[in-house]
Amino acid sequence: MTAVANLSSKALEPTVKPLAAACYDNNLVNSQGMFLGDQPLRFSLPLLLVQVSVILVLSAAAHLVLRRLGQSRFVTHMLVGIFLGPSVLGRSASFRDVLFSERGTYILESVSLVALILFLFSMGVKTDLSLLRRPSGRAIAVGIMGAVVPLAVTLPVFHALQPTLPEDLKGSSLINELAVRLSLSSFPVIADALSDLDLLNTDLGRIALTASLITDVTSWFIRACTAAVILIGDNRSPVFTAKILASFVAFVLFVAFVARPAGRYIAYKRTPTGALLSEGSFVVVVIAALLSALVTDAIGFKYMIGPLMLGLALPGGMPIGATMTERLDSFFIALFLPVYMALSGYRTDLAEFTKEEASEKWCALELFVALCVSGKLVGCVAAGLFFTMPFRDAVVLALMLNIRGIVEVAAINNWGDTMKATAEHYSTLTMSMVLITAVSTPLIKLLYDPSGQFARAKRRSLEHARLSADLRVLTCLYSEDHAAPLIDLLEASGSSRDSPMSLIVLHLTELVGRAASVLKPHRKSIRSSSSNNPTPSDRIVNAFRYFEQQAAPGAVTVSPYVAQAPFSSMHHDVCSLAHSRKANLILLPFHKSSDGARSTANNAIRSINRSVLQYAPCSVAILVDHGLASGSTCATAANSLLQRAALYFLGGADDREALAYAARMAEAGTMSLTVVRFKLRNWVGMGGRDEARDEELLQEFWSRHRDNERVVYVEKTVEDAEGTASVVRAMSEKFDLLIVGRQGGDGEGDLVGSTALTSGLSEWSEFPELGVLGDMLASAEFASKVSILVIQQQPPKKTVAAGSSVND
Repeated sequence: MTAVANLSSKALEPTVKPLAAACYDNNLVNSQGMFLGDQPLRFSLPLLLVQVSVILVLSAAAHLVLRRLGQSRFVTHMLVGIFLGPSVLGRSASFRDVLFSERGTYILESVSLVALILFLFSMGVKTDLSLLRRPSGRAIAVGIMGAVVPLAVTLPVFHALQPTLPEDLKGSSLINELAVRLSLSSFPVIADALSDLDLLNTDLGRIALTASLITDVTSWFIRACTAAVILIGDNRSPVFTAKILASFVAFVLFVAFVARPAGRYIAYKRTPTGALLSEGSFVVVVIAALLSALVTDAIGFKYMIGPLMLGLALPGGMPIGATMTERLDSFFIALFLPVYMALSGYRTDLAEFTKEEASEKWCALELFVALCVSGKLVGCVAAGLFFTMPFRDAVVLALMLNIRGIVEVAAINNWGDTMKATAEHYSTLTMSMVLITAVSTPLIKLLYDPSGQFARAKRRSLEHARLSADLRVLTCLYSEDHAAPLIDLLEASGSSRDSPMSLIVLHLTELVGRAASVLKPHRKSIRSSSSNNPTPSDRIVNAFRYFEQQAAPGAVTVSPYVAQAPFSSMHHDVCSLAHSRKANLILLPFHKSSDGARSTANNAIRSINRSVLQYAPCSVAILVDHGLASGSTCATAANSLLQRAALYFLGGADDREALAYAARMAEAGTMSLTVVRFKLRNWVGMGGRDEARDEELLQEFWSRHRDNERVVYVEKTVEDAEGTASVVRAMSEKFDLLIVGRQGGDGEGDLVGSTALTSGLSEWSEFPELGVLGDMLASAEFASKVSILVIQQQPPKKTVAAGSSVND
């Protein structure tokens, strides 16, 4: 055995795992129960259940505390393992014998390795190789510099200091492999960490993912070639060499020309559009992943290469990637992958650092870890600064690419298995990975606020735009049902060659089955083109294209986009697109919908809407659709569901923005408009700038439309908020659409700036994001067939917080 030979030559160096297994009774699997005299924890199954339960319970409890400190689950699982290991609880021999005996640990590790294999396969499926088709120059430079600089620093220092290093490092390849591993950024680790930080679909997040994928794919190829060279070098027999090369080439050809077409057939031919894989297809895919690990391990390569290659060959997203997320990630991987990391922490012994004879080894190894980390930081920052990236953003990007996780731990475990790393080395390296990630993630949260660029962006509004100017509207849709009411509203809003409308249509979907978020112009999918079965995005775009064709020439232009992102950070895509396309207005559907018989609410959509209201660089409108459930396929002047609109004007910036939008409707002349101005009896105004601006715009509006028979201006004098509510109740049923300003709600649920006209109406607020009047109109009392459009004008530029970052 290699391990025995190494031990004899190195005077019994301490190893990570025990070399010789104790003798076990193979029949000790199921216990007969304590009442029949058995000790359940001496049997494999009860012990496995207890071990998994202890690890998961401690991990969940620890993460409740550590996540408040900005720590990732990787750090939590590793610390739980250290807590259970010889550093803390494992110091007790009785504890180890009862819960983590050698026999129980081997079984637990075997199960967790299966979880690691399936995790690598799942991440391979979710990896979007299209990121490599046209990577940005910044991503390429950051990826290359972040990999080359640490190698260029670490390896020369190692060779210069090699004669003075401890014996176990001097003649070992550990430092070379460590330098290579730490110079790279693992795509699965970076994607998982950025997902936890809600930064997947930010500018820096996308650069980090692309850069890590570039270096990762390159390293996978080099690693496979290196493994082949090493295996060939072990035996110079031509027959042996031919077998190795033939086996690996045969596996690659099988993946490319058998597994990939079979996967596409299962995904696109046997599975209906929008559905997950059938149970049989799912089982076939999982078995293929396990067999790929078996094959690569059997021919002498690492078991991790096979699942990764197979996963990369299969199509991600729907349905294979989504099925892996739904059925595999959420249960088996989520259950046993933490066990794998906890076991890695369990084998870490902090007592190794206190030994006098180990201090030299510990310091020498930490020197090279520090050189790799600092070299990667310097390389990434230098590349970012070369592309005129702000220094803070460059530092954050470098921190993102320095995050470590399960891939690095798997490499360290492999070094321990192959005797390249002793127990001291293992403990030093695992603690280094934990410390690097434990420092990086909180710093990223502290230094990077992706909403900072929107806070300092120029505010665009309708009030300050000319009526004849191009109206740029970013229309967001979460499903096909939102298309018809939004098109009805846009058609009623009016457009012409002299007053055109530019529509940026954004279809938002949850990121499922992919590791990287997507924000790109819409292109008709290959699957829908070949099967005449359009996707939801295709149908949405077709509806807006038809609306564009029905409008007057040059009156409407449509630019469709699709975005896939986690719901928690989807507002980044909305605000970013509005900022880059210089939109005047973001149009959002309400989170509740009704089919006439029942209403459904989507709290994820509500959260996105509230975040957009808070961070958007332009005005925002939310449409509460209470029209006919079916709507119209594409509204025209003859069949539009919106014929009569009313604007309730109380005063303030939001109401002025609503008036500016209503003025465009009046100019179009396609619907009747009633402007209702509310005044408080015996109110003596303060004569402020807002009040003067209100009067100026109202007079300008009325003087422009005084002779328009389809425009009516009414003033209502009320005593208090109850009088306001009474007028609204009496008038609202006469209209198809009610337009109101949001009246200063802040997006977090608190209504501020309420006046005497609405004082007290917000006490029973159900939807604070709609403002006082919008919330009242959207309640069940008014929810008939009257749709509501709530408009908010973004306040002037906000001061960027100290921890935010701007990339204008």
